[in-house]
Amino acid sequence: KSNTAEPSDLWEEELNSKSEVVYPNARLDPSIMEVVKVADIDPWKSNTALQFERMGYFCVDTDSTPEKLVFNRTVSLKEEVFKKELSADEEAAIEARRAKAKADLVAKESRMLIEPVNFFQEAEEYKGKYSQFHPETGVPTHAADGTELSKSAMKKLEKEKQKHMKQVMKWKKQKGLA
Repeated sequence: KSNTAEPSDLWEEELNSKSEVVYPNARLDPSIMEVVKVADIDPWKSNTALQFERMGYFCVDTDSTPEKLVFNRTVSLKEEVFKKELSADEEAAIEARRAKAKADLVAKESRMLIEPVNFFQEAEEYKGKYSQFHPETGVPTHAADGTELSKSAMKKLEKEKQKHMKQVMKWKKQKGLA
C-alpha cells in the first residue's frame, strides 16, 4: 500500500505553484534548431530530449513553434535536487559560518604578514606571554613574569617559528609574492 495520497477532484489546486519556472529571455545555441524539428513534435510520442548544462534534462514541449521553442525539465541535476527553502535560523547559521570564514581568512592574512623574527611579539596567541626575546632570532627567552625559559621550551618555540616561516613561504608562493 502506498503512502502517497491520491489526487482529489481539486488536483490542479494541489500542484506546486513553484514547479513551473519560465525563462522568457533564455538564450540557446542556434545548433539546437538542427536537432529539434518542430514539425516532428507529437503529443502522443516522446519528443527530442536534451541536456542543458548545469540545469538538467529537458524534452521539447508541444507548445513549441519555429519562432519560440518550449522545453519541459524532466530530470534535475543531482546538486539541485537537494536545494530547499531555508528557515530564518538556517539562513542565520549559514551567514554566521560565512562571517567566521571571512574573519578567519583576515586573521590568517594578517598572521602571514608577521615577520618570523617578530612572530612571538605580534601573533595574537603569544602577545603578553613573554617579556624578553633573543635579539637575532626573536625566540622568547623569558616568560612574562621575567622567569627564564628552559632550553627545551625555547627549542619548542624555535620549532613553532620554523613552522610559521614555512607557512609564510607557502602562502607567499600561492599569492605570487615569493
